[in-house]
Amino acid sequence: MPERPEPPSLVALIAQGVLDAELAALIWVLVEGGVPLVVAAPPGRAGAGGQLIAGVIGSIRAGEDVEALIAPITAAGASSLVRGRRAGGVLEAGSLGEIRARLGSGPLPLTPDQLTFLGCVLVLGESAGGRRGRLRVTAAHYVRPLARDAHGHSQRLDPAVLATWDERLGRYEHFAWGVLPEIAARLGRRAGDLEADLHHRRDDLAGLAKAGVTKLDEVQRLIGGYQVRYGGPHGSASGPVDPHGPDDGHGHTPN
Repeated sequence: MPERPEPPSLVALIAQGVLDAELAALIWVLVEGGVPLVVAAPPGRAGAGGQLIAGVIGSIRAGEDVEALIAPITAAGASSLVRGRRAGGVLEAGSLGEIRARLGSGPLPLTPDQLTFLGCVLVLGESAGGRRGRLRVTAAHYVRPLARDAHGHSQRLDPAVLATWDERLGRYEHFAWGVLPEIAARLGRRAGDLEADLHHRRDDLAGLAKAGVTKLDEVQRLIGGYQVRYGGPHGSASGPVDPHGPDDGHGHTPN
């Protein structure tokens, strides 16, 4: 049996145009914080979705058994995912709505409450202006987990759109700012600190992609060494900096 090719690193995915650095930084934070990652791949392209999820989670959580995540997720796997016992999964679907419909039906359907714990969902699709067959993330969603009001009543909140690919503009439109306070609370962070951290991570990832630092083992090492230091009025961070030069104490190489 031929050896499976090494999945692309998170930085390689940026360099290939599968997603941009801003979305990658947010996914990094979510996966690092234990939020599941689900990839919706077009029919017949589950393998590409598996490579994506293996590369993203493998870059961020180097000890994770990503081989178990590559094949399309089963009903049992989906049950483990929403219970926090599985890092991610791949499903052939064209939208978040289709994922919810498929996982909410069948022999072992997830309940409406359980479907609120899908985490971050990336929808892969072909870009009209891109090379035929080449996929990119066309939409990213944050599935908001079941909440309780002051009286203990269940509240199922609508999923939030984190980003979409705008074909006309040739870039991503980002909307995560609307749910950053919720994400920060879920991760036990202050919203302002999280926003500053995301900016640092975005710039660091973009710098690594520009410098061609894309090998999985290199990216794993740099992401694994990332640290956030709080204490100043806006927080400060050190991160996966350009290995070819010194950094300025904030994870960036001075000009």
